[in-house]
Amino acid sequence: MNIFVTGATGVLGKTLVPKLVAAGHTVSAMSRTPENDDRLRRAGAHPVRVDLFDVEALKQVLAGHEAIYHLATKIPPATQMGRRSAWLENDRLRRDGARNLVEAALAVGTVQTIIYPSFNFLYPSSGNTWLDAQATPVKTATLSSTVEAEEAVARFAESDPTKQRRGISLRLGSFYGPEAPSSWEMLDYARKGIGALPGARAGYLPQIWLQDAISALLLALTEPVPSGVYDIVDDEPVTRAQMFTLLAHAVGRKRLLVLPDLLMRLMTGAKYADISRSLRISNRLFKAVSSWQPTVPNARIGWDLMAQMQNK
Repeated sequence: MNIFVTGATGVLGKTLVPKLVAAGHTVSAMSRTPENDDRLRRAGAHPVRVDLFDVEALKQVLAGHEAIYHLATKIPPATQMGRRSAWLENDRLRRDGARNLVEAALAVGTVQTIIYPSFNFLYPSSGNTWLDAQATPVKTATLSSTVEAEEAVARFAESDPTKQRRGISLRLGSFYGPEAPSSWEMLDYARKGIGALPGARAGYLPQIWLQDAISALLLALTEPVPSGVYDIVDDEPVTRAQMFTLLAHAVGRKRLLVLPDLLMRLMTGAKYADISRSLRISNRLFKAVSSWQPTVPNARIGWDLMAQMQNK
């Protein structure tokens, strides 16, 4: 297929693009700098200079493409995450970027599939109750941009009465793995004896090994997955208390000094309400419509793997 990718040099994109190329697809990837042009060429993709907020320019670029991955984000640094204003550009990329891609894709007529990696922290805090996209309505204010992006993707699919067009949103858990800088930061904190996760210790934290998130993105394109919203998380969610124990074990400590939740509130600011929830999320829906199985089924295995990699 001819595939267009936004956010191709981000954490997801830089892993996904080479896999798409290796599978025989022709990948055009949005780029804004000469450095990213070089990275994309080395990955086998064709860099494209286009403004995500210029629909007419997008129409020209998308002509002849059959699929779109909208991965573009702008996550602020940890020191600014608590400021709502720091997320405005990210919100615009998600919401307006998705709307513009859908408008352009409908205009050119060749695009048959749009895939959008959404975010799991959309559900209400639910203790130990199992949640999924089919049964649980979202409840968020600060993450409304990703919900609006999902809605745009759904409109793309609904625009075709023959149901040939597909719009798929994958709500990813917190991804971790050697490709994710945040994972190494968390292990570094643990080596210093510190545990830093917002929320009650009994609350569940949805996670997914990054390579398993990538495999879900690939299968959403290559298998006949119906349009819809699906949760991409590991098989066995753990609580934050269990996470502190797992991290301590991974770095050879008996326990961690867990930062007080009041301090975590101050550090995460406007995002605290989102990332402190208890979300015991099931991946059953995506498994039911695809061959996807996470290779790292739980955080016990995953964080041990991370520690082994760091010790090599």
